[in-house]
Formats: sequence, C-alpha cells, structure tokens
Amino acid sequence: MRSIRQGALLAAVTVMTAVVTPVAAAAAPGSCQAPPRSSPGYNDFVLTYKSECATKKNYDRTFPDVTASVLVDKRNKLAVTASTALAGAIASVKVNDKEFISSGGHGAAFQYAFHAWQKGEAATECYNPTQAGTRMDDVGQPPPYHGPSTSALYTMAKSGGSIRTAVRPAMFVTLADKKPGWGDCLSADHQDKRVPFTMGLSPYWLETEIDLAPDHDAPALENVFRAAATITSDDERHDHFSGVLVAYLQPDFTKVFSYSPATGRLSPKPVDSHTSKDPMVRCTGDGAYCLGMYVKPDVLGDKAYYYTMTRPPMDYNGHFGENTIQVTSPSGALDKGDKVDYETYVVVGDKSRVEQTMTRLHRTFS
Repeated sequence: MRSIRQGALLAAVTVMTAVVTPVAAAAAPGSCQAPPRSSPGYNDFVLTYKSECATKKNYDRTFPDVTASVLVDKRNKLAVTASTALAGAIASVKVNDKEFISSGGHGAAFQYAFHAWQKGEAATECYNPTQAGTRMDDVGQPPPYHGPSTSALYTMAKSGGSIRTAVRPAMFVTLADKKPGWGDCLSADHQDKRVPFTMGLSPYWLETEIDLAPDHDAPALENVFRAAATITSDDERHDHFSGVLVAYLQPDFTKVFSYSPATGRLSPKPVDSHTSKDPMVRCTGDGAYCLGMYVKPDVLGDKAYYYTMTRPPMDYNGHFGENTIQVTSPSGALDKGDKVDYETYVVVGDKSRVEQTMTRLHRTFS
C-alpha cells in the first residue's frame, strides 16, 4: 500500500533508545513549496510530515492535527502525531528532531489496513479498507501529498498522553478508480455498486487509541507507546479477515532485527523481507535510532505474526522505496456486527535501548 500514486498497506512498529542527537531539517521551516524533483532535498520534503503543509479538513469537518508527547529520561522528547489529512493515522513519530515515519501520501505513514475475502479466493488490494485513505487521494495533489482523505474522520481528540480517533476507512482502490490494483485486480470485481462503496468508503468502523506513558500499562517505559484499535463490520460475512498495523519508516532505517524472548537479544535478519513470530525491529545503519513492535503473547496467539519488507523505488511506490515493519493479524471469519481488537506496543530508541525495553515488556506481559 505505499503510494504517492498507488499502493496497498499493512503494518506496525515499536522502538526507543538512550535518546538521540537532533538532526537538522532538510527543508526550510514553514516552507510548503517542494524543492525540484531533482534536488537532494526532495525526498526528505515529501517523506517527512509537516503539519503546516497538510489539510485540516475532512469532508465538512475541521480537525487540527493532534500530538501527544512525553519526556524520556527527563531530556528526550518522544512525540506522536495523528494527522487529519491521513484520517487519524500516525503521520509522525519523533525523538527530539529525528523523524522515524515516512509519510508521503495516503498509502504510507503508520496506519491500519484490512483485507476480507471468501473461501477459495485470496486477499486483494481491490478489497482493502485503509485508515489513511485511497490511492486516488494523491492524484493531482502537489507534494507532500497531504490533501484531504476519502476516509471519513469523525473523532480525533487528545486527553493527557492519549489520542482517540473514530473513522470509516476508505477502500484503497475505490470503484471510481479504474486503474488495476496490485496483481491487476479491478475494484468492480470485488466491491458491490452500492453505498458505501460508491462513496469510496468501506463498510467498516475503526476506533483507535494511542497511549504514551504514563497512560499505558507499562508506565515506567517512557520510550514505549501503545497502539490499539477495534474494527466493527457492517459488511456481509467473509470467510477470511485480516488486519495489519504497518509502519513505513524513513529511508535510513535499513537494518532489520528480530528479538528473541529466550535470549533477550536482537539478531540481524534479511533486509528484503522477513516473517517472524518473534518481535521485529528496524534501525538506522548506525543503530542510533530504532523502532520495534511488541505484541503480548496471548494477543499474538497462533495466527498473528510480524513482518518486515524492503522494496526499491519503483512506479508502484512513487519511486520512493519502502522500509516497513508490521504486525499482521488474521482472524478467521467475520460476520456483520462482529468486532476485532488489536493491540501493539511500539518501542523507540537506539539498538541497545530497544533491546532492553523489549526484555522488560516481555517480562511484564508474559
């Protein structure tokens, strides 16, 4: 799900460290004029979220972006921003001035996405309810591609260190989008010509929670935030339903690790793609900044798993490349009125700090 032009999405993340030195922003503060595409600063301009360059309108409603923050070790600021332009999805995770999230367009950032399909069929991008919006939301928009979302945002509010949202996710490939999706699927083959599909929306209701310390249930771990959600179906029965919390990370998050609860250590893994029942972490090349995901063992269960993927720039992802980390949660059949809950702990810090934090989380929840 990436897309400045197109893509489909799934994932989640967790990480923090001994805090890091702020880095200088590549674009001039307050400037929403993109540098030339050939400029070295173009990718940074598009992929680094700027609230002042993003819409605050969703249909006929207006919401300011919401940021929750906490001081880690009494000196390092961890800040998480939910974006109106992305219908409440997380557009930014920062430690001091270091941005972790790659947020160009409605198919990237840090968000929930879903698939539903029948027996004998397969998951498809053409039936892909997506929190942040549709791939069409970026068409005709100027960089950094943070214009209005088709996903309908109804609530986005902060209380203490927590952010709550309520949204009807859009279909990533809508009925109005005549271009084939991934695998050459066509939306008309997977969506009925009726409301809400004809509006670009999905028949699901998504409520999310973001909790920073001390509002989550590991309050001593200030470099951790909790990402939770509930999705409610207003659709016909589907034999298979799968949810993903996926984070698209900045291009310098090139290293991939898995965390072993047995040893308490991080081990390097293949960069191209990796599936694991152990928690996963992505780091910058020097290990100074990492983001990882941890799911309680009883929540992960037998079916859910962690996944990381690296893809080079290509037409599909708007020529920006992809460095992702996610939790995929298959949940079997889903009937109208059914609800599915999700919960992931996101850890940030340097490699050593994230490793230590994973150990403390595992001891707390296992």
